[in-house]
Amino acid sequence: MSKAALILVSHGNMAEETLKSAQMIVGKISGAYAVSMDATDGSEGLRKKIKGVIDGIENDGAIMVMVDLIGGTPSNSAATELFGNNRVRLISGFNLGMVLEFATTAIEDADELRSHLLEVGKSGIKDVFGEMAEIMNK
Repeated sequence: MSKAALILVSHGNMAEETLKSAQMIVGKISGAYAVSMDATDGSEGLRKKIKGVIDGIENDGAIMVMVDLIGGTPSNSAATELFGNNRVRLISGFNLGMVLEFATTAIEDADELRSHLLEVGKSGIKDVFGEMAEIMNK
């Protein structure tokens, strides 16, 4: 299996800017794409953008799609457009840590990668001062 592709989908420029930030840290991320929804897209326009990216992916590996928020237009459009595509894994919610992990992991199995990215996203959210207090009180 070839390395999975990554598509970030968001309201506004969050997807594009998150990808740019990740690439600032690790360099170009091969097979990573951003789809940004603007105010005039609507669900149909966004589905067309997503389909255009999917159709342009040349490898036959898995496609990891991460949307900004479950229940929003990006999530609903991606789910509608991609439902039944056995190459696609769809995750709601993403952060910079997840994108960096996608870029640097050696995991190729799509389901293992999805699970790993979900764990990275969840475990990367911390109460920084709370963590510092615990360390200082030891």
